[in-house]
Amino acid sequence: MYLVILTSLIFLATLGLSVTGFHVLVEAPAERKRIRTRLEALQQSAAQPANEFEVGLLRETILSQVPALNRILLQIPPLIWLQLFVQQSATRITVATLLWISASLGLFALVVTVGVGLPALLAFCLIAGAAAIPFVWIGYKRQRRVARFEELFPEVIDLLARAVRAGHSFTTGLELIGTELPEPVASEFRIVYDQQNLGLSLRDALGNLSVRMPLPDVRVFITALQIQRESGGNLGEILDNLSQVIRERFKLLRQVRVYSAEGRMSLYILMALPPAALGLFWATNPNYVAPLFATPRGHSMLEIAAFLQVVGYFLIRKIIRIKV
Repeated sequence: MYLVILTSLIFLATLGLSVTGFHVLVEAPAERKRIRTRLEALQQSAAQPANEFEVGLLRETILSQVPALNRILLQIPPLIWLQLFVQQSATRITVATLLWISASLGLFALVVTVGVGLPALLAFCLIAGAAAIPFVWIGYKRQRRVARFEELFPEVIDLLARAVRAGHSFTTGLELIGTELPEPVASEFRIVYDQQNLGLSLRDALGNLSVRMPLPDVRVFITALQIQRESGGNLGEILDNLSQVIRERFKLLRQVRVYSAEGRMSLYILMALPPAALGLFWATNPNYVAPLFATPRGHSMLEIAAFLQVVGYFLIRKIIRIKV
């Protein structure tokens, strides 16, 4: 037991020193270099022709602050999707750093499971769970940000409708959204305004918005705008009707969440009860649960229990997730 604790402390100290060294020697110099490059580009932009300026504004996807590692990571297609996943969460972290943190946590869990002597399947589940912690955190932040965007989206449409009725252009309405409304709708529509203002067509800029915010309401909004631009009609009235439909849908979604709250609570309790009971038994009477970790039959029971926990989680989650 003391060997496991000592190994864990050594690993944490090594991890802390590695993170500090990586930030001081790699991240910080690369960040300073990137800032100097951007400032030089801004100083030279006024003297460049229009086409060269637009080309210079196209940003390459940065998966790592280390150029050589960035070129390697760009060759792996799943990491491009992971970069979009990180961008949707508005987290200031690169894919390389995220993968490095995940690998460090997985290695730490591997050291602990080998020191304790857990069965193979249970050890694999613990290692996978530890390595997935950064991705779960990113996913949680992304979900919160997307939900907040969805909640504020009717306000966006109302502001656009009022701007159009006041005689402003549609692009001016986009600028007003970027300055008047809270995050995250302000930053997302500010990107749309900047992209179309710098030469990208409005259709492509809105298409990029639907990629960054993969919501059905956004796709319906973009489709309605495209139909209005091609066939004509009262844009203010179209936006009002769309805002009302989205609000009614959001109200129905909230009602569904209220009705499924009991199922979600049951999911949380059923998932937490077996590990909590095992920890309680281990704390009060270790000899009672020791056969689970010391005998082949106990190992098999732990593996079956972990498998059934995972299956039960996905089954209950499938039942309580109702699409509106």
